[in-house]
Amino acid sequence: MPEISIITALYNCVGLTRQYVESLEKTLTNIDWELILIDDASSDETPAFLEELKKNPRVQCLRNETNIGYSASNNRGAIQANSDKLAFLNNDLVLSEGWLEQMLSVLEEAENAGVVGNIQFNPNTGLIDHAGVFFGLDGMPRQARKNRARVPTVPYSEWNAVTAACMIIPKPLFEECGGFDEDYRNGFEDIDLCAKVRQKGFRIYVANRSKIDHLVSVSPGRHKHNDRNSKLFQERWTHITSEWGAKE
Repeated sequence: MPEISIITALYNCVGLTRQYVESLEKTLTNIDWELILIDDASSDETPAFLEELKKNPRVQCLRNETNIGYSASNNRGAIQANSDKLAFLNNDLVLSEGWLEQMLSVLEEAENAGVVGNIQFNPNTGLIDHAGVFFGLDGMPRQARKNRARVPTVPYSEWNAVTAACMIIPKPLFEECGGFDEDYRNGFEDIDLCAKVRQKGFRIYVANRSKIDHLVSVSPGRHKHNDRNSKLFQERWTHITSEWGAKE
């Protein structure tokens, strides 16, 4: 059994995927891992690249005949995972040495940890893009420390949610939560999942010593369903998350 199953849904952007896989291989030298790639009906050279990757025994490659979206693709990948720990990563990441070890350490050591995210920088600005998510008084999510330069000095911080651009979660907990809610389409499914994890009594952390670059929201159609996703989250969660926001 690998120590971690890394799951990444793909839609076009084969150049980013190549760069991402290279950074995985360079940074995961001390951990037994597997990579599950789900091609969500790409129309570029992604299928050909995945054929190359199939030669690697660590890699599983799945292909959707039609584009089913982020949630459904990742849920399909999670079913195939052989580890009891899942890592959901985007393909627009460039990873740094020790990124996963730091996240696993927090998952194992922090009190009642259910989900762990990390610090993500925008390489175009050199500033923080993601360091955790909190809820406002309206119950809607907001990014913590966005566009700041300094990272907290403590090993980890607790927040209400983290982005699934890079998150880890025990597989049994992911399954208990029903995976990513497929009613969302390429947005808010990660915040929804974190809310479910919190409702079950688990806590959400950011590993502050795990730092990566995130080429933010470059996937085709990433923002196409923003309004619908936002409305769906409001209807389902803001009566609860507004109370969490009031306690911030």
